[in-house]
Amino acid sequence: MSEPVALRLTAEDLAALARSRPAAPALAVLRRGQVSRRLLLLKGLADAARRTVPEAWARDAAVGWELCVRAYAADPGAFERVLMHPHAGVWLRRCLRALHGTGPGADLPVDLARLGTFGHAAALRAGLRPALSLPVRDGTLWLPTLGVVRLSGGANSVRLDGWTVAWADRTVSLRESRRENPREGLHVNGRERPFAPRRLVVPPSAPAAPRLSVTVEDADPYRDVYGFPVQSRQSPARLAAWQSAVERTWELLSELMPERAADCAFLWSALVPLRPGPRGRGRSSSTREAYGALAAAPQRDPLLLAETVLHETGHLALGSLTDLVELTDPYDRTLHRVGWRPDPRPLAGVLTGTHAHIGLLDFWSRAAHTLGGAQARLAEQRLRLCGTQAAGALRVLRRNRAALTSWGACFVEHMTEEAEAYGFQVDRRLVHPSGQAVHSSGGAVHPSGQSGLRGLTPFRVVRTAAEDAPPSGAARVRPPPPRSTRSA
Repeated sequence: MSEPVALRLTAEDLAALARSRPAAPALAVLRRGQVSRRLLLLKGLADAARRTVPEAWARDAAVGWELCVRAYAADPGAFERVLMHPHAGVWLRRCLRALHGTGPGADLPVDLARLGTFGHAAALRAGLRPALSLPVRDGTLWLPTLGVVRLSGGANSVRLDGWTVAWADRTVSLRESRRENPREGLHVNGRERPFAPRRLVVPPSAPAAPRLSVTVEDADPYRDVYGFPVQSRQSPARLAAWQSAVERTWELLSELMPERAADCAFLWSALVPLRPGPRGRGRSSSTREAYGALAAAPQRDPLLLAETVLHETGHLALGSLTDLVELTDPYDRTLHRVGWRPDPRPLAGVLTGTHAHIGLLDFWSRAAHTLGGAQARLAEQRLRLCGTQAAGALRVLRRNRAALTSWGACFVEHMTEEAEAYGFQVDRRLVHPSGQAVHSSGGAVHPSGQSGLRGLTPFRVVRTAAEDAPPSGAARVRPPPPRSTRSA
């Protein structure tokens, strides 16, 4: 655990990811990459805060860091569960941008103090009994994976003692917050009730079908990062509507594509309800900062909700890959037109959107051949639209190969083959600097320059720091500006 750990993906893994047919071991590698990345972000936060705001660190955050160290030592798996809470990634990046001066700093006192509640949640998950007192900054006590407590009553400080939270003359049992309660209300048995996370659970509909378990994130203070207005705490009626919609969608997806359903169950851990678009239109989004979370407006049609789940989990998989391997030149500033957006997109956005469209071809093809009536007609229409738009975007990517990395060019080649397998031909001609079209021989080219993929040495992505993070290191982490895949 003290040595650098290599994350290994084979060329076959890359090909399967490009075709939206990833193997479970490859997805597990990508998740380990996300764990490693967040450990580095957490270490970077501690180092930057000590250096930049030492007084605030000592007063508000140092105790939380010590709890992280203890929790990691006691139970690394339990610590990882809290670390991988989807919106903990948003919190970490927001803190780092403020500390490095690359983002707003007005909320830094609140954000930095939340390292205390983050560490407390991790320690509880690890089987410890932590105790600490914290100043009340904004009236919200954020306990990742456990819930959010609204601190009403004008208290100046809050005391956390194991599973009990106390302030002024009020107390909350976090153990109670973990149990489902179908009745809304701020008080249970005379005590303030926290906004505990609720889950949507769908058991397998067939022996080979996967189980789905998704947390409804409707109170997390860091969930408003998707480019659309988020909904507030879901009422029992709205929660029941989500449960029904997800059940019907999961049954359909498991029947049509059990292997993709298994991928979705692995990648999708949280649902952030969005407000519907104009005239009740559906909308969805995801962001690389919140790995595992999918934001969506209510959608009654199981076909369209299944499309949303596949589309956004495809973004999550690709985002976790591009956190490890560059597919496009990060310095490229060219903009390009694509069929699914009215505004020109950067090449990385073109690739992201193309990959999401490629990931829908098999779904709509199976739906068109399996379902009947209006559903089959809708599937045929969506298949034609996705395929046509993907083929057009692939032409853009191929003609801008100079702005792709070697792995990116290989990735685009496999996406091209997938589109053509469904009958959507892509112009394979390359454009010579003189402006003359040059015919490509086609076929996947390994980044080493060799043709073909089988039997080649796997590439390795090596972490830049030891895996067993919390003790402080010298990591310097400067995250990029936030982006959501709504922009793809």
